[in-house]
Amino acid sequence: MIIGSLQMNVEKNDKIKNLKTIEKLINHSVDLIVLPELFATGYFFDSTNELKEIAEEIPNGYTTNRLSEIAKSSNCHFVGAIVEKENGHLYITAIVVGPSGYIGKQRKRHLTDHESKIFSCGTSSDVFDINGCKVGVVICFEGWFPESSRELMLKGAQIICHSALTCQERTLDIMRIRAIENKVYLILANSISTEYHNNESITFRGDSRVIDYDGNILVNAGQGEKLITVEVNEENTIRKDLDDCKDLISEVKKHTYF
Repeated sequence: MIIGSLQMNVEKNDKIKNLKTIEKLINHSVDLIVLPELFATGYFFDSTNELKEIAEEIPNGYTTNRLSEIAKSSNCHFVGAIVEKENGHLYITAIVVGPSGYIGKQRKRHLTDHESKIFSCGTSSDVFDINGCKVGVVICFEGWFPESSRELMLKGAQIICHSALTCQERTLDIMRIRAIENKVYLILANSISTEYHNNESITFRGDSRVIDYDGNILVNAGQGEKLITVEVNEENTIRKDLDDCKDLISEVKKHTYF
């Protein structure tokens, strides 16, 4: 399976241009591509009303439909988070689309202090079937919670997609740990855009990457706008054995921690 991360400079509140950038950067030989968090709109907005204007219903909104068209024309699957609205609530929601169209969605459950003032929390995590491979999703800050990735692994995830916006090297270190402790491939997609908030500029650091189940960085995007890809054997993640434990899943299930 060929998997990849698309690192891009997200233009603030310009869905048409951002989707065109995705279409320009992809190629037709990738099975799964992860996109940054809020890849269609950017992240910082001045008011909740402004966010409500750009938020979309899923699956009937512009971004889901347009990304589904790109998926069909490129014979590829995409995972990436957008702003969703439903019944008066706003969510940061990952969409999963493929050549046959919309597959599913997952709402961000763990929100930062800034986000919790605006967005509602999701309540569940799912594993999606992509070309016979089980794929889970964590959205940015969720990566800091080992429970999120562990739940996905116990549900069978072989690949975890991390749709992110981060400035911190610590987040990159943490996601490497998530790959190691769950014996999964991990795809991290970050932005390289600069946004402005409270009269300060914030530049997202790039360094999108694909990490294998032993924590090796297979490919790193650096700071450029590009698609990075690598071929992996997802079957290698099915057996969950460590040097000192031959059945990680059974060991986890022996105990109740909460």
